[in-house]
Amino acid sequence: MTDSETKYAIRMILISTSLGGMSYLSFNNGLLLAYFSYLGIPSATILILLALLPLSQFVFMIPFSYLSDIYGKKLIGNFGMVFSIIGFFIMMIAGIFPNYFRTGVVGLGAGIFGTGSALIIGNWFALLHPIIPENVRGRFFGRLRLTWQSIGIAFTLVVIYILEQYPTLGMYQAVMAIITILMALRMIFYQRIPELEKIIPKKESFRKSFMKVLAIPDYLPFCSYCFLLTLFTGACPQIFNLIEKDVLHLSKVEIVFLGNLLVVGALAGFFLGGRMVDRLGTKYVFLCCHFGFGSVLLLFLWRDIFPGEVQITVAILTILFGMVQAASSIAMTSETLVLIPAENKSLATGLWFTLYSGGMGLSGVLSGQALELGILSDSWIWLGQPMSRYDGLLLLCGSMVLLMTVKLGLIPSVIKKTPAGWIPQGS
Repeated sequence: MTDSETKYAIRMILISTSLGGMSYLSFNNGLLLAYFSYLGIPSATILILLALLPLSQFVFMIPFSYLSDIYGKKLIGNFGMVFSIIGFFIMMIAGIFPNYFRTGVVGLGAGIFGTGSALIIGNWFALLHPIIPENVRGRFFGRLRLTWQSIGIAFTLVVIYILEQYPTLGMYQAVMAIITILMALRMIFYQRIPELEKIIPKKESFRKSFMKVLAIPDYLPFCSYCFLLTLFTGACPQIFNLIEKDVLHLSKVEIVFLGNLLVVGALAGFFLGGRMVDRLGTKYVFLCCHFGFGSVLLLFLWRDIFPGEVQITVAILTILFGMVQAASSIAMTSETLVLIPAENKSLATGLWFTLYSGGMGLSGVLSGQALELGILSDSWIWLGQPMSRYDGLLLLCGSMVLLMTVKLGLIPSVIKKTPAGWIPQGS
């Protein structure tokens, strides 16, 4: 590719990702949680519904990654975009159904959306790999993350203002309709991203290719570590939202605003985490993130002891959690893409993302089941501070993360003081 062709392709990638990013952000920034609440869905069920996105990725990522190598990355990606649009549209219209149908309709939409995301993300890195020159990859992906998440924050601020003026179910649906339209526009720019690698017919079966991936030295133990970490941290942003909703009794607009501070923290985390990987290596980044996760979760339990409004404390802790989560993600993917070989690259990265998504999804499902079964006390006291059942979940998560410090031995830490390279941007 010429320089002008490369620059054009980069612009298309930036625009496409920015248009599609709003739908993914809505799963973590409180927008869908507030919308599902308007639909009358119980809090415990909402946790499970929000987990359907990563669970769908967990189920479909590996087979779709394999199919991308056979039939082409763009073809599979286009199917994914259509599925994503349909799924988000179904969630949007759930409000027109009777109350007893709404949970099922939302679940169907979230599942279809998650399936579409698996079709897209399963080959995203492999699609971009030959387009972006190696000497600028780190800077490019940093720019990509900064661009689409900054646009996401700006969009959300506008949404918050509108919802504050018109806090109705119809307005939530209107916002979701706009996001659906943006997803449709995304397809136009996605078509303009070149697929440089030619489709080469597979000469080996899926089983043989998959066994080669499993045989990559140190790769499977590392993937299992990533699974465990996301298992105990994946649902925490949603638990924060539920505490804000059911314990602190904040308005839905406040919940959406606080949810978007997670993205603000992530922007800082990607900046700092990338430089920590470059200077210190992944081992120390993982170590810092472990204690960072544990500290934030435990401090969230004692949010009432800090001076000033509790909203300020929650806002600061949400930003810090986003920073730690982003830095950890950089270390994970930097380590992953150094470990995998050139052969079966899509399938290898698909395995990592499958276990990563599986941990994220199971985190939400298990948390939701714990709430539904009532195994956690609704009200209890710890060190003189009143706690809720949601705080019980955070205490469990924070404790397990700190105990997992001993599992750092599963990480080969092949990156010592080399550039971080890839940073995940597909979603």
